Amino acid sequence: MKQFNIIRQVFALTVSALLILLFLGCDEFLTPDKDNVYLETEILKDPSMAEGILLKAYSGVPAISNFSEVATDDAVSNDNANNFRLASTGEWKSTNNPFSVWNNSYTNIAYVNLFLDVVNKVTWSYKSEWQNENFRKRLTAEAYALRALYQFRLLQAHSGYDADHNLLGFPILDKSIKISDDWKSMRRESYDNCVTQILSDLEIAIEGLPDVYADADASDPNKALKDAVYGSRFVNRINKRVAMMLKARTLLHAASPAFNPMNNKAKWVAAADVAAAIIDAYGGLTKLANSRLEYYLNETCTDILWRMDYTNSRSLEEDNFPPSLYGKGRVNPTQNFVDEFPTINGVPINLNPANYDITQPYKNRDPRLAKYVIYNGSSFKGNVINTIDGPKDGVNMLAGTSTRTGYYLKKLLNSNVNLTPGNIINQRHFVTLMRYTEVFLMYAEAANEAWGPDGTGTHEYSARQVIAKIRETAGITTDNYIATVTTLEDMRQLIRSERRIELSFEGFRFWDIRRWKDIAKMKETAKGTMDGGISAIDVEKRMYNDFMIYGPIPDSEFRKGLVQNEGW
Repeated sequence: MKQFNIIRQVFALTVSALLILLFLGCDEFLTPDKDNVYLETEILKDPSMAEGILLKAYSGVPAISNFSEVATDDAVSNDNANNFRLASTGEWKSTNNPFSVWNNSYTNIAYVNLFLDVVNKVTWSYKSEWQNENFRKRLTAEAYALRALYQFRLLQAHSGYDADHNLLGFPILDKSIKISDDWKSMRRESYDNCVTQILSDLEIAIEGLPDVYADADASDPNKALKDAVYGSRFVNRINKRVAMMLKARTLLHAASPAFNPMNNKAKWVAAADVAAAIIDAYGGLTKLANSRLEYYLNETCTDILWRMDYTNSRSLEEDNFPPSLYGKGRVNPTQNFVDEFPTINGVPINLNPANYDITQPYKNRDPRLAKYVIYNGSSFKGNVINTIDGPKDGVNMLAGTSTRTGYYLKKLLNSNVNLTPGNIINQRHFVTLMRYTEVFLMYAEAANEAWGPDGTGTHEYSARQVIAKIRETAGITTDNYIATVTTLEDMRQLIRSERRIELSFEGFRFWDIRRWKDIAKMKETAKGTMDGGISAIDVEKRMYNDFMIYGPIPDSEFRKGLVQNEGW
């Protein structure tokens, strides 16, 4: 019985004899000879060839473009074949799992382990011993951070309780695997052991990475040597703050209700402490700025911690512009999501504040609503979008392109893209992998659970102060609500609401609901409107079972001997 077919494909040849580098596929690194196979000795002579293994692991870092939100209460898809839509309406199975990260993660962990096998054998620079050793130190740290990233994704997507109520994670592969190794011994480690493994890798990464990549001062006599290793040209690589962000994510996951059933406060404290360290390195609460709300339009936005390189494209807009603008309107925000936005003075609409008029539901609302959602009467690209009875943009007017909920997505889209036939115009796009807003929200959540709304632990700010700053810089300049939130439980709901709004359509909601063990939200019917938000209609029922708080491991791995999560 052999586990992990995808890894076995990577290790078709023993590491000690041959390394398969067909996956590099870039002239920058090598021109393959006719059999596409290189001896290890050849790789060790060429640092660019060796680094190619690490860069292959980088290339597997997933872009956030598939909108798992359409499987939550935040959105639906108008595409009948959308895998997330199918999963949320009864087709989620261990044999059909669009949320699975198993193959991608283990493939790239394998590349990382291969790289760690050779990193200490390569001469990375002949210019100076300092440069040689610092290249080795940095690249090794990057590798450990990447392995931690893929391990965290496995933890998030596949952890769960078995039938005996053991909380399990994933099989840990922390070394290269040869075809001759005993694959039968592979087993899922405990959740806690997996967290320990991720944190261990991250400690090595944090020790070896620069805080940020930046060019040395012009007056530095060693500028050229330093820039070659730690200069700004590496800005899209993993740095120390990225590794710390991943550490904070891991600790927050481990502290969350689905994985911390006894509510161990020490776990919340640990998450808050790491998040605070990142906030302090960033410059504190004063660094939160309104410009973050449209970070995706400016690759130099200070809210961006880690991003991919930019491309000139239009695919996001082709998928999500309203049909009157030649888009397919794929992602439709729900009435549930729209109702999450408070009024301009910060009061939730369900408390019926004086300045909320149900007959004009989009008036006097949180400014983020107009930035993130196209609603009836919105002006977009110089056009007024009619989502009620517009011949193209109205609810269900055109099957497969018109909205099902009365709303279209606006966040992440570049309105300067033009899809008019005969006048197609692309625009710059880039995928943001991490941004600082997330760490403020992580701190607020962990600090509230650890010390309550106004406790600070060893830090200079409380959960209340962080959330107040987020709301103020979002445009709620006179907040009549936050001072009325006095209990830990009520602050928890406010923090979750802010997280839902601020990180919307960035791939968080599906996993947040599950780590919070919020079964009611997981099952909440997606709603829409046919009259511009005055009344709500049911659009799509969520067909989840309680056990689906935890996702499955692939059925193929279960059949080969790995323990499956309960219910799957």
